[in-house]
Amino acid sequence: MAQNEVVQVIRPEVVGAELIQRGWRQGSWFEANSAPKPWLALSDQQELPQEEGDSPDNAAASGNWILHYELLDRKDKFIVSSQTCDIQRSSMQEPYIEVIRGYWTSDRSIIHQAGKNSPRFFLMQRRLADDPKEEALIADATIRIQIEKATLLAHSPQSSFRANDKTTPYKFSAWLARRYNRPALPDTVVNAIQKPVVKAIDKLPSTDGLHRILDGVDEILFALQNDRVPFQVDMIFLRDERSYAPYVRDEDAARLGGWIANALQKGNQAELVHWDILSRREISVHDYAHAYELPLDYYTSWDDGPES
Repeated sequence: MAQNEVVQVIRPEVVGAELIQRGWRQGSWFEANSAPKPWLALSDQQELPQEEGDSPDNAAASGNWILHYELLDRKDKFIVSSQTCDIQRSSMQEPYIEVIRGYWTSDRSIIHQAGKNSPRFFLMQRRLADDPKEEALIADATIRIQIEKATLLAHSPQSSFRANDKTTPYKFSAWLARRYNRPALPDTVVNAIQKPVVKAIDKLPSTDGLHRILDGVDEILFALQNDRVPFQVDMIFLRDERSYAPYVRDEDAARLGGWIANALQKGNQAELVHWDILSRREISVHDYAHAYELPLDYYTSWDDGPES
């Protein structure tokens, strides 16, 4: 039976249950195949000449909303971000599935961003490429698209997670929600702490052993001992406890702490006073709840110029 015929014979009220039966879950992926990424823009004019990439239905657009789109890369993936319970719900109640962009990359900067508190990128898994350079599957929360639920029946689900990885699926769910509820860092903290560390990582040679240490750290948290520049900073490095992550020894953490202290010293607005290396079993609820996360992706503050 052809794939389009399969879609037609499944009743709308059981499409969700059928998808679950076939293995679809939050974190499943399938090929995007140069799919369009749409967005709406307002125009003051009622009628506009059609531009390349515009929907042919623009002339019939209601009001001043104009539909635009651009094509994703042909190698991009769609990663399901909808919760599994929403996948299972009848398509008469929940007709769409939300997906986000996914892609493989060997760019060390992006991998570090995705693996360390980034609200934009999430590291789903790592693998060795043919080089043999390490690459990672990245989920990109900045590109979210709704697709008709029944169209998943024409695809076979692939898992974004490594086999027997019980930790990353939970972290992925938490990350999807965190993009909208994370506290913003004050501009003075961004400039004094985040910027110097991110810039230092970007300058690290690809052969530097600190990359392996950073790969073994799941989160970097910090607390401030005072409320003005120069900040006195305490840091906690949380070990990445996934089976494939490098183990960070105490001497590795000491090297990382010394390197961050040097980066902050060059920025001349903060000083690393104390650091510790812990697992999630060892950190207290109080320390975790009251610490800032240190994002290692690009930074934005109100006083940023073109550099950011």
